[in-house]
Amino acid sequence: SRCQYLVDKALASCPKVKFMKEALLKLGVRSDVDFIQCAHCPEGAAAAGGYLPDQRTVVLCQQWVAKAPGEVENTIVHEMVHAYDDARAHLNWHDLTQHACTEIRSANLSGDCSFTRELDRGNINPTKLAGQGQRCVRRRAQLSVSMHPGCPDAETARDAVDRAWASCYPDTAPFDQHATHKA
Repeated sequence: SRCQYLVDKALASCPKVKFMKEALLKLGVRSDVDFIQCAHCPEGAAAAGGYLPDQRTVVLCQQWVAKAPGEVENTIVHEMVHAYDDARAHLNWHDLTQHACTEIRSANLSGDCSFTRELDRGNINPTKLAGQGQRCVRRRAQLSVSMHPGCPDAETARDAVDRAWASCYPDTAPFDQHATHKA
């Protein structure tokens, strides 16, 4: 399928995906062919994919990949950061603050909030360029936490992100720096 082709291509040629694969291997996480799977997600799913901690796998939604093939590499890196965080910190996925931490890190390190992606989304305000990346990371983390089944509302998601922000935003492991720089 097209989705599997794009996954295989990212695993073979994307430097950030290859870097994350090596980082996961150092933590003892298998990242073989079955680590990233393509699946048909329920209609109306609000996410492009996800990390399934119980199965220790990444799933990409086939129908999303068909619409946004250029986003596959960043999405894989985003989900691999979740896998990395789970392996190194043994996350409690029911704890909204821990979930917020990995969402902050994933949005920050995957390239989700690059200037170009934010420009494409129409989220760049020319009068407020300073701090745009941090606003994006915070917004995307809050959105992800708000989709958590245990999160009752947007205010609770915002509070979880606020609690995690100071320690999780500066944490760029396994990268040496933020996603705006090369791995």
